[in-house]
Amino acid sequence: MPSERPERTGSAGSREQTVTRREVLGTLAAVGSLSVAGCSSIPGLGGRRPVWRRDIDGAFMAGPPAVTDELVLAGMQDKALYGLRREDGSTTLRFETGGPIETRPVAPPSGGPYHVHSTDGDLYAVDAAGEELWRDEGTARRARLVRTGSLVAELDFAGSENTLTGYDPQTGDRRFERAVSSYFLDGVTDDSFVVPVPAGGSESRVVSLSPADGSVRWRTEPRRWYSNVAADVRLAAAARDGTLTAYELSDGSVRWHVPIGDVGRTMVLGSQTYLTRDREDGRQELLAFDRETGERLWANPTGYQIRAVEATDDAVFVGSRVDDPDGGILGRVDCFGLDGTRRWRTVTGLPSLDSLGVTDSRVVAGWDRGFEVLSRESGQTRWSYEPDSHSRLSLRVEPSSVFVSYVGDGAVARFPLD
Repeated sequence: MPSERPERTGSAGSREQTVTRREVLGTLAAVGSLSVAGCSSIPGLGGRRPVWRRDIDGAFMAGPPAVTDELVLAGMQDKALYGLRREDGSTTLRFETGGPIETRPVAPPSGGPYHVHSTDGDLYAVDAAGEELWRDEGTARRARLVRTGSLVAELDFAGSENTLTGYDPQTGDRRFERAVSSYFLDGVTDDSFVVPVPAGGSESRVVSLSPADGSVRWRTEPRRWYSNVAADVRLAAAARDGTLTAYELSDGSVRWHVPIGDVGRTMVLGSQTYLTRDREDGRQELLAFDRETGERLWANPTGYQIRAVEATDDAVFVGSRVDDPDGGILGRVDCFGLDGTRRWRTVTGLPSLDSLGVTDSRVVAGWDRGFEVLSRESGQTRWSYEPDSHSRLSLRVEPSSVFVSYVGDGAVARFPLD
């Protein structure tokens, strides 16, 4: 199965060694070497067993999981969508499609319907009893889904152009279909859909669409390619031509714009606006801007390649890669306060870092074949996990649990975060 999310950062270029042997040994010593039977732990780190693991007979491969208040939803290579109870992993529904399911399903917190895209090219809506509500026949083998309270949208990025289609979640009626200049859906709220759309040649414009019918609420003038677009309930932002611009979500009027030079392709809206940028020394840094004025507040270096940024009300967490002095790569996590103060930095035992999940008490750093759980307060490693089979993993981090799809094993599991 292909990975769900393609690379979001560019080449690292020349790199500065950013981790020392002392840092690595200090991290491992703080954790100890507790081993748990049945788990393959990352060298030097304690492992942990799942609360439950469900292997799907005949599935062989699994897609990324989605989680509701009661269920874990995952598509399988046996062409079926499974709904498993969060508490014990028992099956409550199985719905068969026309092809293997490789992308993450979407669902409201409770009650359904559940939506899933199959490699047969079709989008399916399934009710809580596992019965088909509607089906839209298409041709896209690869697509990405997003769900709001009143809309389910499919981004087809396998054709000659990226096509965004909006549907009524209950009836399947098509509300709109539009070409977009993005592989990601980072501008979605319950009340608006902010996306870059092509405007001819290398130019594009930012457009706000109504979830109800796809009508254009506002649009910007055409400019060169928009590398970053993000939105939340209060603000839309775009990075273009060396400028960061913030727009009022209601009418698209410019709140502020500031010069930023060349930046990376990761932008996150939290208590502040965050952007990644390459440094001359080969490392990357995180820039923070005031949401109301656009004032640049601070810039802090991380590893040589930023892979994930997770913002909370009082902090921002950055996952990056650094060089292991013994060769290879290690994952690193930095925590910064809103004033730019580095609260902690942890060089993990992970041989890479691809994702971050943050809860009230934990930070979950993941890579393709394992994950490590850190204290949110101190960054100290609590435990780690790597499967015996070395299967690729896809994670969904919830307040008290990590739900894991074993991509190469056709299995799903739940781990406690305590």
